[in-house]
Amino acid sequence: MPDYVAQLIRLPLVRMGLNPSDAEDDVITCPLSYEDNSVVTLAVMCIAQRGWFGDKPALVVSAVTMEGDRRAVEVHFRDTMNIPTGPNDLPFTARLSAKVRAIAWTIAATSNRGECVSLPGRPAE
Repeated sequence: MPDYVAQLIRLPLVRMGLNPSDAEDDVITCPLSYEDNSVVTLAVMCIAQRGWFGDKPALVVSAVTMEGDRRAVEVHFRDTMNIPTGPNDLPFTARLSAKVRAIAWTIAATSNRGECVSLPGRPAE
């Protein structure tokens, strides 16, 4: 994963009050804690996506329940995003921030875990 991509992934996560890991093996992970003391791991992975004219880089954003360090037990969400176009791609950071918040709130609403306590500014009901 290029350094500027890792920085553009980590920047909005840190600004949201989360604690993302450093890029390791093209993966950045971040724990999302819920009121019932469960943890869902947000993982952003850089992949090569096959296309008509060869492979192109892409990002996979996943929310998974992990067992141990690297084994996913349950996948709650998985989506593919385009990589940032450059080191100043502000629309990318906005899309990633919105996607992470939507993932966290959707998991909270659909899995009876309670609210995501990792994210400040929970939506009013």
